[in-house]
Amino acid sequence: MTPQMALELTQRALIVTMMLGAPVLITTMVVGVVLNVLQTVTSIKDMSLSFVPKAVIVAAVTGFSLPWGIQTMNSYFGEMYGLMVQMRP
Repeated sequence: MTPQMALELTQRALIVTMMLGAPVLITTMVVGVVLNVLQTVTSIKDMSLSFVPKAVIVAAVTGFSLPWGIQTMNSYFGEMYGLMVQMRP
């Protein structure tokens, strides 16, 4: 394994990790900002009001993006398995 190949494998792993985490992180950020604006406008300072909707929406986004995430991981592991077979001595 060359250093260039190790760098490419690490870069691919980081990209796949960011792709898999992006839907949940972006959704949580958007919902958090919207809820904070609503809490500021209505002067409601209840912590459960911000936590429960975030938890429900994150669960929904995770459920909707799960097939895509499984497909992405399956293709990634297929690529890694193919590379391991090539690296055999």
